Amino acid sequence: MANARSSPEEFAFTNRPASARPAAPGDRISCRATNPLSIQDDLSKVFLDERQAKATTATRLFRNDGIFAAIAKTVLPAYFESKRARFSIWSTGCSSGEEVYSMAMIALNEFERAKRRPLFEAFGTDINPQRIGEARLGVYGRPSRDAFGRNYWLLLDRYAEIGPHQVRMGEELLASCRFSLFDMRKRPKKHTFFFIVCNHVLQYYDTDGQKLIIENLKAVLNPGGYLYLEGLTEACLADAGLRKAGGVPHLFVTSAGR
Repeated sequence: MANARSSPEEFAFTNRPASARPAAPGDRISCRATNPLSIQDDLSKVFLDERQAKATTATRLFRNDGIFAAIAKTVLPAYFESKRARFSIWSTGCSSGEEVYSMAMIALNEFERAKRRPLFEAFGTDINPQRIGEARLGVYGRPSRDAFGRNYWLLLDRYAEIGPHQVRMGEELLASCRFSLFDMRKRPKKHTFFFIVCNHVLQYYDTDGQKLIIENLKAVLNPGGYLYLEGLTEACLADAGLRKAGGVPHLFVTSAGR
């Protein structure tokens, strides 16, 4: 671990204190329902063009409380019950990797709280090679002090190295998190996962595109595993064979799941 001074924390999952700054441009990307991508479209026009990528790949550390609540309150308890050998996460459309490292910190903290050996791995994929390169480095500008709440700062202090101007992910995170180029319209071949996050990507696709991507995700989901999906249309949800899980927004299992 990069810093073991702090003890494991139980989180309330409130991202920012009351005095925090308003959301910056790009924190929330508006829906593209008026001009959705199809399966045949050239994705470089949206995800690789740097003028567009500033909006479509915007991310930051500890951005989405809902994902972290899902991991701690629903997904990891189900994994502990499942007796599976390894807890494996896949973040699709991971951009420069902050979401992956944030999820890894939450998961490692929960393993420690449960006094369990952290048999854990997190994968991040994206179609943008520049963003994947940034993710592999794991070095980011230091967030402002009011960017997120105290509990998240304790995690960052424990698992990363906080410098005057940069934050460098620690050795345990770098060893647990892997990043690669991948087009979500294809089906992964080498891994299966207990938790798959598809955050802000589906909103760019039409219903047929969403259905294809979700079928690809379901194909590599462990039995009893969970999907966190934002931007899903009602038309797609009706045909996807999914149902909501755990009382957490955007968290789903397959119809045959828990």
